Amino acid sequence: MNANELLRRVKTLPPRELRPVPALRIASIAILLAALSAGVAARQNEKGEPMQGTWTCLSATVDGKPLAEGTVKLLRLTLTTNRYKTERGTEVLFDSEYTLEASQSPAHIDIVGTEGDFKGRSARGIYSLAGEKLKICYTMPGKARPTAFASPPGSGAYLIVWKRQPSSNKPAAGND
Repeated sequence: MNANELLRRVKTLPPRELRPVPALRIASIAILLAALSAGVAARQNEKGEPMQGTWTCLSATVDGKPLAEGTVKLLRLTLTTNRYKTERGTEVLFDSEYTLEASQSPAHIDIVGTEGDFKGRSARGIYSLAGEKLKICYTMPGKARPTAFASPPGSGAYLIVWKRQPSSNKPAAGND
């Protein structure tokens, strides 16, 4: 059957017979897109381990100074497929988006502000995920990416070690 014959046949079909084809195509495309997005939704580290979930802070050093234990205990990090949110108690400190480049050594993370003074600006860092521990070292926008997991005085580097909360071993759903 050539293209002209096919066009002639389509034009002669009653309207009821045309409706299921587009609906079926749309449903097929939706299923395919859902399957593809499920396969790539989980952000992973260089070993393929998912990073999504809720994390509690074990330690934090900013510009060479360790944060007080009371402050460390209040810090929480939530990672979804594209969102990086840090909270201190009920106060949101950062609500950003992030991207990973696991092929670098050490692996890179870029945290892009979505509001306020840091909107559209990227904090560049490095990360390491080993089991239930996530180590992130980053600098604020405008500074060079750290090359080591350290926060010496005068560097402006933030070195934070997180531990995954047991209730969030499974990747968080959605792009909150």
